[in-house]
Amino acid sequence: MTAIPARRTNSVRRSQIVRWLRRVARRLRRIARRLRRVARRGRIWKPVTVREVCDLPAATPLMVHASGVATDLALGGIVDALHRLPSWHLALVRTDAERAVVRDLLDRAGSVAARVHEVPRPRRLAPAFLASADLAVYGFEAVAENRPLVPAVLDVYREAGLCVVAGEARPVRECLTRQGETWFFAPGSLPSFARAVGRAWEAETAKRLGQVVPEPADTETVPPIEVGTPVPWRPLGTAPIRLGLGTANYAGQLSALATAISAARADVGVELVMAKPPSSYRYPADRYLHYPAEHHLEVQLAQSRRVLASYTHLIVDAFRPVLGRLNGDDISADLPALRRARIKVALLAHGSEIRHPSAHLARHPESAFLDAPEDLRDQLTIVAERNRRTAEESGLPVFVTTPDLLDDVPFATWAPLVVDVDAWACDRPVLERARPVVLHAPSRRWTKGTDRLLPVLQDLHDRRIIELRLVESLPHREMVQQVWDADIVVDQLVMGTYGTFSCEGMAAGKVVVAYLSESVHRAVGVQPPIASATPTTIVKTIESLLDDRQAAATLAAEGVRYVREHHDGRQTAAVFDTFLQ
Repeated sequence: MTAIPARRTNSVRRSQIVRWLRRVARRLRRIARRLRRVARRGRIWKPVTVREVCDLPAATPLMVHASGVATDLALGGIVDALHRLPSWHLALVRTDAERAVVRDLLDRAGSVAARVHEVPRPRRLAPAFLASADLAVYGFEAVAENRPLVPAVLDVYREAGLCVVAGEARPVRECLTRQGETWFFAPGSLPSFARAVGRAWEAETAKRLGQVVPEPADTETVPPIEVGTPVPWRPLGTAPIRLGLGTANYAGQLSALATAISAARADVGVELVMAKPPSSYRYPADRYLHYPAEHHLEVQLAQSRRVLASYTHLIVDAFRPVLGRLNGDDISADLPALRRARIKVALLAHGSEIRHPSAHLARHPESAFLDAPEDLRDQLTIVAERNRRTAEESGLPVFVTTPDLLDDVPFATWAPLVVDVDAWACDRPVLERARPVVLHAPSRRWTKGTDRLLPVLQDLHDRRIIELRLVESLPHREMVQQVWDADIVVDQLVMGTYGTFSCEGMAAGKVVVAYLSESVHRAVGVQPPIASATPTTIVKTIESLLDDRQAAATLAAEGVRYVREHHDGRQTAAVFDTFLQ
């Protein structure tokens, strides 16, 4: 057989490749011609966008969330916040695995569900797909070991040219502030999120109109530790005893205690740190520690430096941690560091953090815990038992603000509630109207027995025997006016003692009705001038007061004297004298 020269073989192969390339080129030219013809006819399809999937016109404000539906801990709050943003729509870009989570969110969205759009995630999440939205939102994502702390979707947001509204978190802030304009909100705070969206939209609108764009520093940023409002007590460092208080400040009781101790003792300077959600009412404090930021390392370090280096004494409020929450959600893990710093510590309790639900139910047939949801009772049982162990094992002095808590911690000392008696004082006479005004103002209904007493009081109202006024969530100034205009103040009928609202009613010279356990008050040597009643006996009690109005007016006058003797702060400050030595 004659061999084929290698040169000829290579030439054949080259010619075959050339023919193949020519065929490919012809096909590409045909495709190009077809595309040109389609383009001339105006039939080129634009790439699909998130706005097109939602079927929304360009003028409708649209937020997009594409950072993982199942893992974003703030997403439920973002959906709820649409109630505060009536013109906005939200696009939830989800994977197939997240379909059930999105459906659950839509089921719970209520009236805003029509403005929440389920968008299947494309195989590749391209910036062009998201760019048609007006804002991108990012909450506070759970961090797993196999995923980055800051998700890659934030880079996609930026490449799409989107302004980002993000939950406050240190890694997210560090990532986004380097890349451009971002507006932060406090995770869990609906008002904070709504304000951040509003300000971001103002900035975007100004940018489109060529106006001056506000700096991101004007956003809803939440500093982890914020200097508080002017306070009426002696500042820390101006006296040899440096007393710290924190961090619950329920009903402003720590603020009142700080004022009372400062007035009673010239050797005490005070610093009050209040941990709170950014949207909550601000009682006076030296520093506000925003609740979501308590878990941040920099907050823990700042708190530790200030507390351990500055305080000689510390009153721990409601068993809450004082060094931040990286050690846990109660004071027990902070105690070793406080001991090493030789800080003298006392524990102060107000109610549910130490009151045991089962024991209360056993002592009081009409206990408040009959109305509490079962899961809440279980949760409060765990908290009360944990705090009781901390109180017993630590050996620290324990103070309680209501006498009934001595049933739960009999080794504690009663430190009476403090109210500004003069601020509530009122000279209007009581029970002179034929139809007296009966005021009930629950903070939480189940703790007052509200749902059990309302039907019978409403019956008295309908029969025009009384004028019932039920008020909830009023500003402080309006609540004072309501108390001043009342004849009878009905407080908590299911606890066994009286609370802050009872003291305020007595200070205003009103007839106060609350459920009093005789043994509890006998043990601390007081007999409050309060008409005792339960939800079962409230009608009989009110009828007795109206049958003898002179005696009821005398009871109201005794209430003013009682609250000034026990609750104007002097007795409470004296109770802490031994601890402050």
